[in-house]
Amino acid sequence: MDSPRTFASLINQHSFKGKKTAPLCNFSFFLGAGFPKSWDERFPLENQLFEFKYKEWNPSGQALEQFLTLNNYQVHGLDITCELFKDIVYQIGMMKKYAVVRSRYLDEQNIAIVENELKALIVEKFKNMAPSYPVNPDLDKFCFDTQLSDDQQTILQLFLRLLRDAEGSESLPEGVRPHFITTNYDATIEAILDNCTGPDDSFLRYTYRGITPRQCCCGKNRATAIHDHGFVNNLLKVNGGFEIYETPLGYEFDYSEKDFRSLKLNPPQIMLPSHEQDYQQKYFQTIFPKVIRLLHESTVLVIVGYSLPEEDALVRLILKQFAEDRSDGYNKVVFYIDLAIDDMQIHRINKIFHHSGERRGLTVIPYTGKFSAWAKAVLENLG
Repeated sequence: MDSPRTFASLINQHSFKGKKTAPLCNFSFFLGAGFPKSWDERFPLENQLFEFKYKEWNPSGQALEQFLTLNNYQVHGLDITCELFKDIVYQIGMMKKYAVVRSRYLDEQNIAIVENELKALIVEKFKNMAPSYPVNPDLDKFCFDTQLSDDQQTILQLFLRLLRDAEGSESLPEGVRPHFITTNYDATIEAILDNCTGPDDSFLRYTYRGITPRQCCCGKNRATAIHDHGFVNNLLKVNGGFEIYETPLGYEFDYSEKDFRSLKLNPPQIMLPSHEQDYQQKYFQTIFPKVIRLLHESTVLVIVGYSLPEEDALVRLILKQFAEDRSDGYNKVVFYIDLAIDDMQIHRINKIFHHSGERRGLTVIPYTGKFSAWAKAVLENLG
C-alpha cells in the first residue's frame, strides 16, 4: 500500500468536515530517537547521548569515578561506551534492589548519589549537543533558535492539519484526535506542537501528560488541573523527560536550564538505559497504564524513528497492547516510518505483532524515508 495516501484517506474518512457527526478516532504517534533527528540533524541519536570521553565525564563525575574505582575499573583515561554505560546502570539497579550484592561501602544514599550524577551528566551532554528551545515569556511559546527549513515547515503543517479542521478553525470533539507517545527526553514534540497553535490557544494547555504537575514553569497559562475529554490530547513520555521533576509536594514541569549542582541534587525523571530496565519509580508506574489505555483506544498507530530494540523489552510489551490478539488488530493500522528498508520494518513489527499481515489481522504499512518526506506526501494527498 501507498503509506502517505492510505494515511490521508484515513484522515478524510474520520474527519468531521462535511458530516453532521463523526466518531472520535484516536491517531497515536509513537516517536523514537529518530524523530528529533528528522526534525533537526543536530539532535543526537540514542547511542551518542550515552557515550562519554574521559574528559567529558571526569571533571564533574566525582562520585562516578569513586564508584568505578570501587568496582575495579581502571578509571584514568577511561572512555565510557554506550555498552559500558548500560553495564554501570545495571550494576546500580541491582544494588538498589538487592542489598546483599552491595559492596561493604555502598548503601542506598551513595548509590543514589552516583545515579543522580549520571542523570546530571546526561542532561549536560544533551545541552551541549542539541539545540535549545526555550519558552519566550512574552509570547508564552516555545521558540526555535533558527529559521525553520522547508522540511520543518512541512512537519508543522502536518500536525497543524491534524490539530485543526481543514478550514483552520479549532479542532472539534468529533473526528480525528492526535496523541503522542515518545521515548525521548527532550522537548522537541512540545515545541513543534506549541508552534502549531495561535496566540490564544496553546496546545500544551489542552494536553494531558499522564501526571498533573503542581507547577508548570514553562509559561503563564500552561497548568490545567482537570481536562475535558472531548478536547484533550495526550503527550506521554515513557522514558521520562528533562523537564519532569519530583518534589515533596508533587511533580513540576520546568523547562528552564539548570546548573550541574542543582541537577545532581534533584535530577529530572528520566530512565537511564540498562541491560535490565528498572521502571519501579512512581512516575513510570503512573505513566504506563495511561499509555496502555491510549493504545487500546487508538485505531491508528504511527511509529516514527524507533528501531524497536531488543533491550527495550518492556516498551515493546507495552506497544503490543495496541493489538494484543489478531482480533484486536482487525480494523487497526500501524504506519511505520523509518530509514530502514521496508522488509526490515516488517520484520521488526512481526516480532511484536505476530498476527500482522494475517487475514483479518493487524495491517502494517511501512515507509522507507524521512518523516518530512512522508508528511509532505500526506499533505499532498489531503489536498
